Amino acid sequence: MGSLQHNIEKKVRKLMLCIGIAVGLLIIVSEAKSQEKNIYLYGKVTTINGDKYQGALRWGGDEVYWVDLFNAQKTSSDFLKFLSKKEIQQISDQEGGSSWLGIDLGVLSIWDDKYSRTNHQFDTRFGDIKSIKPTGRSRAQVALKNGVIVEVSGNGFEDVGASVSVYDEELGIVKLDWARIEKVEFLESGIIPKSLFGEAIYGKVKAGRRGTFEGTIQWDQGTSKNTHNERFLEDILNGKDRDGDKNIPFRSITKIVKNRNGVDVTLKSGREFFLTGSNDVNSENSGVLINDKEIGQIVVPWRDFEELEIIESNNQGPSYSEFPSSTGLRGTVINRDGEKISGLIAYDLDEAWEYETLDGQDDRVVYKIPFRNIKNVIPKNYSYSMVILRNGKELLLGESRDVSEDNDGVLIFTSKDAKPTYIRWSQIDEIIFD
Repeated sequence: MGSLQHNIEKKVRKLMLCIGIAVGLLIIVSEAKSQEKNIYLYGKVTTINGDKYQGALRWGGDEVYWVDLFNAQKTSSDFLKFLSKKEIQQISDQEGGSSWLGIDLGVLSIWDDKYSRTNHQFDTRFGDIKSIKPTGRSRAQVALKNGVIVEVSGNGFEDVGASVSVYDEELGIVKLDWARIEKVEFLESGIIPKSLFGEAIYGKVKAGRRGTFEGTIQWDQGTSKNTHNERFLEDILNGKDRDGDKNIPFRSITKIVKNRNGVDVTLKSGREFFLTGSNDVNSENSGVLINDKEIGQIVVPWRDFEELEIIESNNQGPSYSEFPSSTGLRGTVINRDGEKISGLIAYDLDEAWEYETLDGQDDRVVYKIPFRNIKNVIPKNYSYSMVILRNGKELLLGESRDVSEDNDGVLIFTSKDAKPTYIRWSQIDEIIFD
């Protein structure tokens, strides 16, 4: 009897152990799933006839991620002119009165008209946008999450006037021409639509002295300056080896290393190939684009590219809800005399929000950095500035009006009622963002 009781207790303990292990595995899998984010564009498109399509989106034939940039040209610096006084007051109250929304921006437009020497570009990540409303063949109104509306033109840019594809749950992919679109509204989605337009290539890119960048990858720039070809694991790397043509899905690849006039490709299985003979794998490749969460968008030209390691990650980028509403660039400007002036900052008489980008190059490596990732800008000479990111990384950037003598300077609004202070770029010692 005692032996039987002992055997029963032993079996019960084994059963409880098995149940515990099973529960633990379920918890681990559940947590892993919960950490996975929807990094893909999602929203609702309304046509001029009132038809509605909702699902994953692809902008033109290119952008599919929240971190992708919407590129256009601003038509005005007055980003409140499309809002009523009541709407401005409501948004200002929500922001605690600490943003641009309580300031007469006609002043900013006057200064911009007086000092600015060029049209201003509008680059912002789709995750910062609330909606886009076409207003003409090459014009649109872009509503940001903070309620501000920016009027943009598509002159020289493909995103204004582009078609929009919707992966409708019932109809499949619906491609809508710009002229048919009344409005595109961006929405959060709990669905992870990996299999809709394609699953992201995510990895680490080594670029010599510039270091290593990590994020979603676009491999090889296409015929358009804003288009990069391969961005999904289903896409193909083309090349030739000693036995002929090779067309390898990125899903099978773990590493690509530049080697003389070609690349060494390592597959997940461990097989290795040396490929040449294609613009995917030689000097005709026009660059690798990385969306790095802590920096922004970086394009590494083939000359500086060394290696791509494709990795798996449950944190490939922010979801729509992780893009915060912008309240305005605020900080301290130190002039050449050591005087410190603090307040809201209009950088280059144009960029006024955290979602806007600072552009610059380190030799031929191109950076587009959201201002929310920047802590300091220190002009060094007529051509270059030191840009210090919030993660501590330092970048010496040039080849852009944002970081050179072509910059139109800054306006600092110390209060809503005070006259703004204008400081020319040549008189700035340092800008420190809050």
